[in-house]
Amino acid sequence: MSVKTGLTGKKGRLRRAAALAVAVVIVCVTIAASVFAAPVSAKTSKEIGGMKLINQKQAGVFWGTLDSADTLSVLEFEGQEDVPYISLREYTGMLFEDDYNPVLEYTMEGDILEISRKGAGVRVDTGKQTVSCNDWQAFMGPNAANGIPDGIVEKGEFMAIRPSVKNESTRTPAQGYEVNLKDYGVEMIRLNQDVLMPFAIAQAIFAGPSMDGFLAYNGDDFYDIVNSLDSIYGTETMGSAPNPYADRWYSGSFANRKELSPAYAKYNYAAMCLLLDLTYGHKEEKGISSFDSYLEENGMKEALLTPDPKDDVDALKQLFCVIFDSGHDAQLLSPSIFDSEGAIDKAQMIHSLLQLIGYDTVGELTGDMTPLIEALIKLLPEDIDLSAAGGEDGKAPDVGPNVTNMIEDMLHLTRLKPFGYGPVRVDIEGDTCVIYFEGFEEDLNRAESFYAKLPTGKEIETSSFGLFYYAFEKIKQDGNVKKVVIDLSDNGGGSAAALVATLGFLSSDGEVKFTYRDLLNGNYCTEYYHVDTNLDGKFDDADGYGGQYDFYILTTGASYSCGTAFPYFAQKEHLAKIIGEQPGGGDCVVASYVDACGHVGAISGSKQIGTMEGDKFISDETAVTVDIPLTREQGDEIYFHPEKIAQALP
Repeated sequence: MSVKTGLTGKKGRLRRAAALAVAVVIVCVTIAASVFAAPVSAKTSKEIGGMKLINQKQAGVFWGTLDSADTLSVLEFEGQEDVPYISLREYTGMLFEDDYNPVLEYTMEGDILEISRKGAGVRVDTGKQTVSCNDWQAFMGPNAANGIPDGIVEKGEFMAIRPSVKNESTRTPAQGYEVNLKDYGVEMIRLNQDVLMPFAIAQAIFAGPSMDGFLAYNGDDFYDIVNSLDSIYGTETMGSAPNPYADRWYSGSFANRKELSPAYAKYNYAAMCLLLDLTYGHKEEKGISSFDSYLEENGMKEALLTPDPKDDVDALKQLFCVIFDSGHDAQLLSPSIFDSEGAIDKAQMIHSLLQLIGYDTVGELTGDMTPLIEALIKLLPEDIDLSAAGGEDGKAPDVGPNVTNMIEDMLHLTRLKPFGYGPVRVDIEGDTCVIYFEGFEEDLNRAESFYAKLPTGKEIETSSFGLFYYAFEKIKQDGNVKKVVIDLSDNGGGSAAALVATLGFLSSDGEVKFTYRDLLNGNYCTEYYHVDTNLDGKFDDADGYGGQYDFYILTTGASYSCGTAFPYFAQKEHLAKIIGEQPGGGDCVVASYVDACGHVGAISGSKQIGTMEGDKFISDETAVTVDIPLTREQGDEIYFHPEKIAQALP
């Protein structure tokens, strides 16, 4: 499952240009002019913190576009010539000041830099080489007016949603955490009133916890390669047409290097381990205390430390797709930025071949071939052994057993699905309405708010809120509907904001309760939102349809991520009865994996959905109880048949 279809509490977004305007002024005042006032790419022999500075330059930071950029100062040291060190003041200023108020405050006393907001912050101790935070959620603060600290629905996703004023959101005291860079074999350096740190290490520490780590360095500049993933060459399908952004990404100084330097290989491995230690959500279940030890125990450390930029691809794939074994974990961009000279030529060649048959991208071709692909899937034998996928010559399979089961369930549903059924449907059969959709979606790029332009039937595929608004308008017009079935039989998940929005329609007053534990911050969070389901702008008890209709949720093993969380919360709040088969799981929000070589992955993040019961946390992974269970054979008779679904209800 890609990031787009995972349960994501954070949405990537382009940063506005010139976000560093304030930060740069602060840096220029407080940091030694002899370092940051040097010309671009200036050669020097200055010594800082016992390390010899040999080069410094201004690097661009491109957020999915080339017509505007932020900047970061990059410093290179002897023995680590290609490892980019950056200023924490500059970097954190760029990362937070554009979206969060009040702005950051910096205090340097002795070896300790305090970065704070509203009295909470991060402590950077260059003497002990530690970075610690007592409460990351308090440091992040409310992300909107009257917002929830580091809430699961953030400011840009408030589309007919706002934090509740009727019910107070709560969280238990944070436990905090500390990172010791000595454990990772890297070092940060004090520079007057600032701290220098290797970029990927800083990104893991300061962007990883907020799931905002999107950047990678190509030897010259930094690029957002996570939110631009569909445009970057090098995916296994080479799906994108040639474009200047990808060309620039693959044309940096690292592109023609056949090997990583030993220092860079160690830096890349350290950043990888640190990011996973901080953000991977299933460490507890897998008994992982240190990813360095875990990777060594699983025979992958040597491959991941290799100087050959092509040798670590199989190890990363084994880690994400087999060992992690979750629909939220996947390798999304495998080629390295090192030795990438052929990427542009390969993309040009594929593009030329596609144009010969009338296509610009692989995605367009596969889109047109979807009916054929579905037809071929229908012809596959039901008992095909997916566990042997990729297992030729004794090699390990491409996916683990849990993902294998999920794929089998999805293929089974594809075989059952009639041609032309569509990804979204609203069917009324007698006194029953069936709302079918394959993903929780919300279009954050919609030009007008729902208050300026009501949702239309044309938007039901791009907005789950719009789908439910449209469906209930039809229900009210019909006048005979008494039962509503939310059909998640083939729903693979999506946006947490869309999940909250749709739950609001089942509520009796528009209120939605969302609970999870933050594994990094060490606390349990209960968040309340209100959904303005009738779009009158009042956010009152007139919202929601709970009590007006009998709600049912249809699930199968292919109901994953939000497709599991939706029935879980609906059942916990007694909003609906569950019919069908046990949903497939997926209890962690999706976080981004980006390393110093430009690999991109999706990982189960540090926010885990579930509920505290006494002193024990119960994940939503297997917690849904099916009220009206169906055998596989019984389910097969009704899936994708709204009239039969209606008949199966009590």
